[in-house]
Amino acid sequence: MMDESHLTELNMSEEVYDTDQFFTTDNQNSENFDSNLELNSEQLEHVDEKQTEAVIEKKTPPQRNETTRTKLPIARIRNIMRMDPDVSIVHSDAVFLVTKATELFLETMAKEAHTYMSLNKRKTIAKKDLDHVINNVDCLCFLEGAMDF
Repeated sequence: MMDESHLTELNMSEEVYDTDQFFTTDNQNSENFDSNLELNSEQLEHVDEKQTEAVIEKKTPPQRNETTRTKLPIARIRNIMRMDPDVSIVHSDAVFLVTKATELFLETMAKEAHTYMSLNKRKTIAKKDLDHVINNVDCLCFLEGAMDF
């Protein structure tokens, strides 16, 4: 059997490894950590953008073309058109055209009334502004007397 002195000699004679290669300094660790953190955050942002786009695509209803979008309810205009006893069938294209024409007419009236209202330095459109528009705008002269109630 070997004695203990011989074992200690064997252990001491073994080559001592340089442990510095296994442990890095604090600066190296923090640099590696920072670079990994930046890389991971960029990847996460890229994934977040894709997921956000996917969620937006799923949640938003398909957008109608600007020319087919109306501000007034088409069903209500259809019902008003059907109230005429001479009208039996109302085509959807006709309802759309009447709806768009009504919107444009009301928009023109509102813009002109707003112009007269702002000239008088007021913040509310009044009946007298609409009367002024009807009397002074040539294309709206067919409405003369329509506001007399």
